Amino acid sequence: MKETLEKIIFETIIKVLNQEKLSITINQSQVKLEKISNATFGDFSTNIGMVLKLDCNVIDKIINQLQTNEVVKTFIEKIEFKQPGFLNFYVKTEFLLNNLKTIVNLNKKQFFTTNRKSFLIEHTSPNTNKALHIGHLRNSVLAMAIIRILRALNHKVTADCLFNDRGVHICKAMLGYLRFNDQVTDIKDLLNQWTKQPSKWPQPIADEPKDAFIGKYYIWGNKLEKEEKYKEELQWLLREWENNHKQVRKLWKKLNDWFYEGFSQIFKIINSQVDHYWYESKFYNKAKNLLKAGVKKGVFKTLEDGAILTQLQAYNLTDTIIQRSDGTAMYFTQDIYLTKMKTSQFICDQYLWVVGPEQKLHMQQVFAVCDQLQIGNKDKFKHLSYGAVCNKDGSKMSSRSGEVLSVVELLQEVVTAINNKMGTDYQSLKNFNKKDQEHIINQLALGSIKYAMLKLEREQDLKFDINEAIDFRGNGGPYIQYTYARCCSLLNKTKPNLSNQDELNSQLSSEEKLLLRHMLYFKEALTKSGENLMPHILATYLFELAKYFSSFYEKNRIIDAEQNQKLRIDMTKGVANILKWGLELLGIEVMAKL
Repeated sequence: MKETLEKIIFETIIKVLNQEKLSITINQSQVKLEKISNATFGDFSTNIGMVLKLDCNVIDKIINQLQTNEVVKTFIEKIEFKQPGFLNFYVKTEFLLNNLKTIVNLNKKQFFTTNRKSFLIEHTSPNTNKALHIGHLRNSVLAMAIIRILRALNHKVTADCLFNDRGVHICKAMLGYLRFNDQVTDIKDLLNQWTKQPSKWPQPIADEPKDAFIGKYYIWGNKLEKEEKYKEELQWLLREWENNHKQVRKLWKKLNDWFYEGFSQIFKIINSQVDHYWYESKFYNKAKNLLKAGVKKGVFKTLEDGAILTQLQAYNLTDTIIQRSDGTAMYFTQDIYLTKMKTSQFICDQYLWVVGPEQKLHMQQVFAVCDQLQIGNKDKFKHLSYGAVCNKDGSKMSSRSGEVLSVVELLQEVVTAINNKMGTDYQSLKNFNKKDQEHIINQLALGSIKYAMLKLEREQDLKFDINEAIDFRGNGGPYIQYTYARCCSLLNKTKPNLSNQDELNSQLSSEEKLLLRHMLYFKEALTKSGENLMPHILATYLFELAKYFSSFYEKNRIIDAEQNQKLRIDMTKGVANILKWGLELLGIEVMAKL
């Protein structure tokens, strides 16, 4: 309806401007209908009169012609002009009720876009040397919400992930593992001992996240590196890995395999997924050929000391070294080669990288160089950055070891906080058996964390307050999850009065009208979230819908209602359908009982 109305408004303005012989330029993108927060002034509004600086006479003629349009008459009750140039549209109650029917009988195909695109979206992309932490979590939660929303709109989306599985950081974990209980024996002898009897060396215990297991040895390797003796050992491990030393490679593979197991466990817990994995170890030594080709084409230049430098003046970007004077490559080179592989293997309309904001310049430089090397048009490449996650006072969220809080540690803290409130706010959880109770608490905890991350604009820092996140009366995931459960409970208890089945047998109450009106905006919220790659639009919509339903529920009987009973049951079904699907798109599980 909204898109149709925008088109009709545009065509009507063109017609009136021609009739009045006014030489005013207008394009359809200028006609944007926005929902009005205060229902007193209508349902949708456009400021096109102000944008085009139209006088009242012209605006009156536009309104008159719109009011005679047969399509407009099907869903618009009246149109009003408000200074300094707004056209406000009031939707007919009949149209609100028809919209409700489509939501009750939810056909997800009705939300498909007519402009279908293909996307490759890289997310999470961890180093394989430490536990997945809250930064990875926000990355993954954001990316998966975008992926699900785009797919819901019928876009083709492939999710990919790069494992930074080689380099000095991985060797630090290897050094830490070999040296954890022995700082005396020669490093080569330690490696021989491990090779002969690996089972006698530390192994992850049953419930220990394997990524965290690797992480503690990385921390120890970091500490050892400060001493010259161990720094030399670290460099030896790095050199021998590149020389394909059999024992070094075997240890490297073992530690990485443990990490991958931990990674899979965490991804299963947080309900994230990847369609294609890239491994830096498989292509890092192939990237140098791109540099030779770039130098030959004049894209790069060689400095006096042999280092290779970009030439990005035409892109208004600073230059960067992409190969050291000793001939060793930088991460930059590998990113260029990876982009080449992406564009060759996955032909897409757009390539997205969900990467932290500290990589902004780096990503711009990579995109520009790929443009220069004709790997792909830089306009097809987009960096989606996101804000940090910190404590409510702005301080770093750290574990007891001082490291950034891991995903598992954060989840455990939130689960504990919910358990501590079972005697007060979460008393209903006592009605479940232990197994169900544990599952529900975990999903409430995940919902709390994910919603806290998604309700903010993408680049906004999150100051995480556990008590605020788990408050089921405030703007948090549990509030929306509980609202869905309340809808299910009402629908299970409601026994429709068969003698009272009219679509509408009484005037709508103000709460009914506001709730119906807000359901009308669902498609817009979903579409905008996808078009702008901003899940917070959908998250905010769902919270507002839950609030409107709560207001409706508090002031209108649903069970054994004496008026509008079928309508109210259908409204409850409609809200449940939207909340369920909307939360699923955000990666948040819903439960019919809470």
